[in-house]
Amino acid sequence: MQSLNLGILAHVDAGKTSLTERLLFGAGVIDEIGSVDDGSTQTDSLALERQRGITIKSAVVSFVINDVTVNLIDTPGHPDFIAEVERVLSVLDGAVLVISAVEGVQAQTRVLMRTLQRLNIPTLIFVNKIDRGGADDER
Repeated sequence: MQSLNLGILAHVDAGKTSLTERLLFGAGVIDEIGSVDDGSTQTDSLALERQRGITIKSAVVSFVINDVTVNLIDTPGHPDFIAEVERVLSVLDGAVLVISAVEGVQAQTRVLMRTLQRLNIPTLIFVNKIDRGGADDER
């Protein structure tokens, strides 16, 4: 069976964990979409992550689609935890770089994109939060 290691990366509060929940729900892995605010997501397992609503350590959730095992890796967005992201990069087959349409491209977004390009990791750009007030998808 083939495997695909797919990383979800972004600046802080872009919606990585919420996107991960949606992907897991869409793949039929979970029956109910968890909430970062409620501390009920699959990948934020540390008490501090649930309490503060941030990802501190990378987490992997695996599922099968057709004959491919997808290892979905939710990574931290806060620059203080960049070492967690760096550890993940060496195993990625591809990445989803999430950008919030409200905050736009951040310094962390640029750092991540340059790193993904340097490592030749195929990357999909996902613009999130386009339904929120202040969203500017053109920016």
